[in-house]
Amino acid sequence: MSLINDALKRAKQSPPPPAGAPPLPPVHPPARGGGGWMLAVAAVVFLTAAGLLFMVALAKRPTPPGHPAGAPANPPAPATAAPAAMPSTAPAALSANPAPLSAPSNPPAQAANPAPAPVAEPLPKVQGIIFDPAHPTAIVNGQTLAVGDSVGNWQVKEIRKNSIVFQRPDGTSQTLKIGQ
Repeated sequence: MSLINDALKRAKQSPPPPAGAPPLPPVHPPARGGGGWMLAVAAVVFLTAAGLLFMVALAKRPTPPGHPAGAPANPPAPATAAPAAMPSTAPAALSANPAPLSAPSNPPAQAANPAPAPVAEPLPKVQGIIFDPAHPTAIVNGQTLAVGDSVGNWQVKEIRKNSIVFQRPDGTSQTLKIGQ
């Protein structure tokens, strides 16, 4: 106890602090900078993800009917046919002794274009089946179909748990499983 009393006596005997001295400023912790880089990184990540989703959406976009995959949607117009025959501008001296006419060994091609061969329509691609005995549905060529719906020239006749029965207008039918 005497130590405390001695300290109090010494404090009373010490001179008071000067009255005109300014108070000390408060000490602030140093500012934490660099928070803006997180915003920049988040923006880059967001834009990259949006770009990837856009590219995936373009890749999965179905091609218009009648166009092969990868072909442009508006193909260039066919070139016009060249004139059938050009008049000869050879001098008369060159044609003085014409070669005797004989039957050609190979007959010329038919003048009219032959009828185009029928294009076999590709089979629909079964991508998924949602089987509910009351209302079965299926995902075919990226479309959700029910019994009676059509995709191309194929009509959905029956949806089973693991397969779909398609029928063409001519009566032929085809059963396809998921992934076919």
